[in-house]
Amino acid sequence: MNENTNANGNAAAIDDETLARAVLTYCLDSADAMMYALIKGIGSATHTLQLLADSGPGNHENVATAACKTLDAAFINGITRWGRSINSRGMASFHGAMVSWQHRLTTLPSTDSDELKDWFTTGGTQWIVAPHHPCWPSQLADLTMHTDWAAPLCLWGQGSPQALVSCPEPIGVVGSRGVSEYGRQSAHELAKQAARAGHLIVSGGALGTDAAAHWGAIQAMDEIGAPLAGRTVAVFAGGLNHIGPKSNGRLFETIISHSGALISELCPGTAPEARRFLIRNRLIAALSSSLIVAQARARSGALNTAGWADELNRRVFAVPGDVTMPHNTGCNRLIQERRANIICSLTDIDEFCHASHRPQPVVIDDEQTEEPADDVLPESDDTTRTILKAIRQCDAKYGHVSTDGLLAILAKTNPEEYPISRIVLELGVLELNGLISTQHGNITIINANTAQQRN
Repeated sequence: MNENTNANGNAAAIDDETLARAVLTYCLDSADAMMYALIKGIGSATHTLQLLADSGPGNHENVATAACKTLDAAFINGITRWGRSINSRGMASFHGAMVSWQHRLTTLPSTDSDELKDWFTTGGTQWIVAPHHPCWPSQLADLTMHTDWAAPLCLWGQGSPQALVSCPEPIGVVGSRGVSEYGRQSAHELAKQAARAGHLIVSGGALGTDAAAHWGAIQAMDEIGAPLAGRTVAVFAGGLNHIGPKSNGRLFETIISHSGALISELCPGTAPEARRFLIRNRLIAALSSSLIVAQARARSGALNTAGWADELNRRVFAVPGDVTMPHNTGCNRLIQERRANIICSLTDIDEFCHASHRPQPVVIDDEQTEEPADDVLPESDDTTRTILKAIRQCDAKYGHVSTDGLLAILAKTNPEEYPISRIVLELGVLELNGLISTQHGNITIINANTAQQRN
């Protein structure tokens, strides 16, 4: 089986919304909070992309002007909904960014959607998942709740996309590249023990600590078998056709062959510049429930990752070391400053892991989604019933409910009746009426019985 196609669905299949998110990512130099706010304000990446194209040079003046006005209003709306504020300086920055995005659109290799899908997946060798996909790790939403850096628009990957959601509380293991044997052993053993308990191990695919952690998870799978052992995911700072170092080539191949994944938030062809590693670190922290710093010098990218983890309210742990060795300075300082809990054992993982479990499978079925019984839906007008039913279907299919997911559901059940603008409007009405709640980007029905009484 092609590693980019999982057993329950074609991960390489790209819908229009996912393709739009890939194109918009191509427009960015790196992670961009302004683009996140714009999509949030408009409600759909597909519509955002169309408006950016309409607002660019070469379009009729009336079309471009109308698109620009819509984009401005949507950006302000998105910033406000995000809980931020905007001023004239911020709008000027947005307008400057928009010019850059419009220029990047003109450099796309094609305007044909099939050709773009092939190009963005490098001939089908990579998959792309977006927030409405069942393999999307929902914990990435915390990046928009606790930091000024937004979550990725989408993720590129090789291997098994199911690895991303195989564990509800993954364990991140990071540290310096130039580790001692003590640091390497610490990372390897901690990752192996956690993976033996079924937990996902997240790291950065680099030499030293990262490689030791990945190999630890792989050894766990070799020892107890794929049905029981946790997977491992490596996060990269450039496009996946630029993954490195080359000396870790066998490691990357083994991660894929052991049901793990290599992922990036950046398009194929994006160079892994130094600044992008620091931004990449936020993804490792966000994916992790607990982050372990196995060994770090006084100046180490691992300490940057620990900073992200602290900002995201993740639990941070550090392995102490010989105070006479510079390899251990970073970890010892984290412990001294009470920014990390001390790791006292390489085998007792209960302090940073939740209960043991098997890797969780993901069932993907695009055609059949269980219909809720009519008696649990409120007696109300047809529109309310339709939206509430779509919310239940979306939750059953994707495991969470977003406007993008509702758009995909309603496009099948009620073709052309519910564009994204109407969905957002109806959700607002339902929330005002106390029928639904929107928290951390997830939409939930508050109480079906209460809803029935209200209607």
